Amino acid sequence: MKGDFSRIGFDPSKHFSQVLLQQGRVTLDADPNEQGAILLHVIRTLARDLIGPCGGPADNLGFQLALDTTDASHPHLTIGAGRYYVDGILVENDSDCDYAAQPDFTAADDDPLLQRLASQSGEDFWLYLDVWERHVSAIEDDSIREPALGGPDTCSRAQVVWQVRALARDTLLKTLGDERDAAQQKLQDPNLTDDERAVLQARLDQLQQDLNGLSQANGQSGNDCTAGLDALTGLSDAHMVARLDPGQQIKDPCSIAPDALYRGAENQLYRVEIHRGSAAGVSPTFKWSRDNGSVATRWLGTEGNDLLVASSRGFTAGTWVELAADSNDFSGEPGLLVKLVKVDGDRLSVDPASIPADGSIALTASMTHAKVRRWDQAETDDITLDQGAVPLLEASDTQPNWITLEDGIQVQFTAGGSYRSGDYWLIPARVATGSIEWPHTVASSGDVEWQSEPPAGTQHHYAPLGFVGGNSDNRLSVSSSCLCQLRSINSCALANRDVVRPKQAPKPRVRPKSGATKRK
Repeated sequence: MKGDFSRIGFDPSKHFSQVLLQQGRVTLDADPNEQGAILLHVIRTLARDLIGPCGGPADNLGFQLALDTTDASHPHLTIGAGRYYVDGILVENDSDCDYAAQPDFTAADDDPLLQRLASQSGEDFWLYLDVWERHVSAIEDDSIREPALGGPDTCSRAQVVWQVRALARDTLLKTLGDERDAAQQKLQDPNLTDDERAVLQARLDQLQQDLNGLSQANGQSGNDCTAGLDALTGLSDAHMVARLDPGQQIKDPCSIAPDALYRGAENQLYRVEIHRGSAAGVSPTFKWSRDNGSVATRWLGTEGNDLLVASSRGFTAGTWVELAADSNDFSGEPGLLVKLVKVDGDRLSVDPASIPADGSIALTASMTHAKVRRWDQAETDDITLDQGAVPLLEASDTQPNWITLEDGIQVQFTAGGSYRSGDYWLIPARVATGSIEWPHTVASSGDVEWQSEPPAGTQHHYAPLGFVGGNSDNRLSVSSSCLCQLRSINSCALANRDVVRPKQAPKPRVRPKSGATKRK
């Protein structure tokens, strides 16, 4: 959530049930935000406990898969309208849609499933529902603004996003097989504890069960609905530590060297976000913002190397900005980082040397809700940026690799992590305490041990939908067998629509007796 927040205060481990406002006190944005988060946590946990991992109402079951053969030479896969719950999250499809043109996902022309549908022969596919939440500001949805007040930028929104995705059976088998082999290799480590060995063995057994459930034997395809879920990652296993530099020294004789203090002049909510993930086959990178990435504006057009924007407030020469659109949000891919050399009115001039050879700052018609977002990383004596982002160096036994952001704040990435573009961590920094809000322990000697934390998001949730492949006659077939239908627990006779009940006559209005006085 890249909003202008003071902090994100909700912590489910504290088991708060309500935020109670007190008279005469200052109200911060974090208070009502936490109240909403508490209520949402309760509702979704309740739905998850009652429904299970996924399910939908039988009378309005959404995301049913069907084959549209109106054009016999080129069938289409349709996704049915209705509701479904995934990990307690309500997911709604307002109307039937084509797999190739979903509300928040447009399949590429070379999409393997589309090619399978066109050829009507080939490998089988497992289809699943991918659900997560995105942050929506007035840049993405202008209706948030109140025109009667001149359209001020007030509250933003969280939006549930869903996409129906497909994985080929052979791809699933390979992914699960690679993970099984990796687990077997780890089991050979003689330094494993009994608990670690038990966890690895359980994981290995589950992966083998998944492979058996998806394997083809005796001409039959294994259609284990849940087997593919183990090939998906809801939240990456990356971990990061934040701390205050204990050895920070200032050479300026007019300044006093701090002892592990936050030296910023303002309260900030730092955001550290993975830019290029490790799945790209190259070293991952990250970007950071002292304002939670909230300084952004609409991108209206391009003239040469100048970006035309709705507002240049918060942008300065020398900073790096990211050019992105809705397509980046929905695909999970980062935007293009370029460096500003001049800010003149509502025109941001880009340094041509910062534009990669394979990049472009042209605004195209396909880039809906295009935006420019400011980030605050910069090159220093210790950091050389990689296409505008900071190279991510993990810690090792011999090299801690602490990376300095600014004002004494440092971060470190734990070894062995897999990084996904969009993973982020939040670090509230406070002037009054001269510290940051980050989990830590203090030893009896006074030494502070800062803890490693998983990303704050983005958390993906998955549910199996069905299979697309060939039947016994080698003709294309679609199955929605993975959907779970729910029947209402209400046994009221109203559920039986064949029962017709006579309408009750309205009760006559009682008039006051003559001479009586009506009570006011």
